[in-house]
Amino acid sequence: MKKNSHEKLSIVMKLYRLERFFYKHHMKFFAIIVWRIIHILFSCYIPYTVELGKGVNIAHAIGIVIHQKSKVGANTVIYQNVTLGGRNGKAAPIIGENCTIGAGACILGDIRIGNNVNVGANAVVLKDVPDNCTVVGVPARVI
Repeated sequence: MKKNSHEKLSIVMKLYRLERFFYKHHMKFFAIIVWRIIHILFSCYIPYTVELGKGVNIAHAIGIVIHQKSKVGANTVIYQNVTLGGRNGKAAPIIGENCTIGAGACILGDIRIGNNVNVGANAVVLKDVPDNCTVVGVPARVI
């Protein structure tokens, strides 16, 4: 019997879920402790204020940086060295559902990534991306 993707969570995702649990239940001190453990062990910056949907998985956790106001939709896969960040003091990106974000990709600024989008490795996304497409390059463009 095949397991669902959310049943095979990485250690970082399990720690993030614990961190988020503490934050939602007003135990911010413990959330900060877990956040620091993730930061020290995996060199990841995934604050407890980030909203990661159900089934989100971080395939290889090294070097991931996620802006504190980012939102990531369900069943998205994030590979190593990905940055989801603000740009020029603007808000963070919002990622749709069922996306794949390749290794080293940077998604910067107040942008929206649609559902079922593949972001290629080392792509730099600076503009909104529609549903059901693939973006690659610097700056990223739809192919």
